[in-house]
Amino acid sequence: MERLYPRFIVIHHTAGFDVPALTIDRYHAERGFGIKITSPKPLVEEYAKRGFKRVSDGVMVSIGYHYLIRADGCVEKGRPDFARGAHCTAQSMNFQSIGVALTGNFDSKDNPSGKKGHIAPTLGQIEALKKLVFYLMEIYQIPGENVIGHKQVKNASTSCPGDRFEFKV
Repeated sequence: MERLYPRFIVIHHTAGFDVPALTIDRYHAERGFGIKITSPKPLVEEYAKRGFKRVSDGVMVSIGYHYLIRADGCVEKGRPDFARGAHCTAQSMNFQSIGVALTGNFDSKDNPSGKKGHIAPTLGQIEALKKLVFYLMEIYQIPGENVIGHKQVKNASTSCPGDRFEFKV
């Protein structure tokens, strides 16, 4: 597997309810987003213990994001950082970014009353996002201007992460 060296962090909302990474993994598996992780073995075992699907010589990880931040601020690991994402095809971002998603739907047009998930990031989500983003920026030497919302990626035809989401590094 080709290893990813991220130069960007792309922030998303899931456009849905507060569900665990494994639930999103199942949704994304139906869309064909899976990648097979075969090494290192301790990582394969960690993913298998967390409930990801075992396949010959490894596990299948289909969630397109590298990290998921739940409503309570809990950060759940998605794809390994070194694996290409499945969260933003525009500008080949899947090959050069870490995808971080917050559960909820922060778009006032798509989710005006909260029937498609919570309407704004929770305080716990914002606090966890700040910690995670600064950690990733330090580890991968990603400059602040390269921490962007999905809709800020050139040619990405989306409103994600919604007009109710504001985050500045």
